[in-house]
Parts: sequence; C-alpha cells; structure tokens
Amino acid sequence: MPGWGSGENRLSATAPACVRRNVPARAGRSVDDNSVPQGLHLRDDHDPTDPSVRGETGRWPSAADREAPVLTTAALADLERRYAEPHRTVHTWERVGELLQMAEEVVNGIAGRSAFILAILFHKAVHDPRTVDAPARSAALMREFVRADMPAAVLDRAEALIQAVACGEIPETDDASLRGDTALLLDFDHAVLGSDARRFAAHEAALREEFVHLPADRYHSARCAALRMLLWKDRIYLTDRFFLEREKRARRNIESAILQAEAA
Repeated sequence: MPGWGSGENRLSATAPACVRRNVPARAGRSVDDNSVPQGLHLRDDHDPTDPSVRGETGRWPSAADREAPVLTTAALADLERRYAEPHRTVHTWERVGELLQMAEEVVNGIAGRSAFILAILFHKAVHDPRTVDAPARSAALMREFVRADMPAAVLDRAEALIQAVACGEIPETDDASLRGDTALLLDFDHAVLGSDARRFAAHEAALREEFVHLPADRYHSARCAALRMLLWKDRIYLTDRFFLEREKRARRNIESAILQAEAA
C-alpha cells in the first residue's frame, strides 16, 4: 500500500475492499471508487458539512458511516511517513497493508471494526526499539489524529488493542467481544511465524535489522527467550482458523530459529 496518503487525496487501489469508501471528488480531482480504505472514511481538511461529503449515490452518510474512523489525507500522509522511517524493516506501511488484508478476509468476525482498523493503523505509528513507551505514544497519536467527535468507547477499545499487541496478551476484561477481537489481532501479528520457512527466515533477518543497535549476543538471547515463551504456550494462535492453518508450521519455524540462534 505504498500509495496511501500520497497527496492526491486518494489511497492506493491495493487497499482491501472491506476498508474502502468513496471519497468525494473536489477541485477537479478524480476519485477511484476502489481507492479508499472504508474504515478510514477519508475526508479533506475542509468544512465537514460540505455537500460533497455525499458519495456517488448522493445520500448523506448513514449513522454507521459517521461512526467509522475519520482520518484526513494529511494524517494518512504523516502515518505513511512514520512507517517509512529508515530504521523500520518489519513494521512498515506494507505490513499495515498485510494486516488490513487479513481483516478483509475475516471482516464479519470482527466485533468492533472501527477500533480494529484504528489499532492496525496506529499500533506501530511510533516505533522506537530503544524505548518502552512506544505503544502509549502510538495510542496518543491516534487520539490526536482522528476526528474530534469520535466516540470515546471506540478510541478506548482501539487503545486496548494497541496495548495488547505490544504485550502479546489478551486484556483482563469482561468484554467478550474485546477479548475476541484481541485474539484475532494477535493472530494477525503472529501470522508470519507460521508462514513458509523462507518467509519466516526473511522476517527474522529483517527483525534483527530493526534491533541492530543491540550486540548480537544480547539480541539472540532476548529473541530466543521471546520465542521460547511462545513455544511454552498451549497455543500460539488463539483462533481456530489460524491454529489449524499455522500452528504446527509456526512451532517448527520457532524451534529451528532457536537452534540457529544458539549456534551463532
């Protein structure tokens, strides 16, 4: 999704269908019906009551539309710039696109779609491997970027998802729908562990580059510890879909990575 937020008031046509929405044409700019992430409900930095906020049907947005996250083109451009920072080799704009594509495939299984999309977009908006407060700063950036009338419950839910991805655990909550969405997002985040051996190896190599500031022995020790913690779990993948498709392969990949790191 390298074209998102490119300054043309449109997003790349590679955006998944479940997160696409029309953007009104303005000042002679053409709009591709398949170019805008649906959950973002992209708007110009102009009067939000302008009649051009109506889509090609000529109807005003529904209540459901108004509850969708709103990000300006400037906000999206800033996000794309952040995900293109030179120290990023794993947590990139391309990875955001991959996560959105996964959401496309299971959209009907997501309880809080607006919060889910916001969490995908902002979970690594601030990414500094040398600090521990990046998730909190990412959530703060999300609250700064979305529209002022965004329901607090949506933002709170998105922040809970961002924090859950950071710690790799489902939050302690009585909200079964939040636990379910968290399990799904964590499985998205771990999906690459259960990919084919070549892609898994590429991921591990790229991850090492993001932590190039760490000495090799310290990095390999920490990475092995993190991978072992996954092996100690009854299930790496929390949803049946990912468990059946990827669990065995993920465990093989992780065991191989540990052996290689210990031998290095």
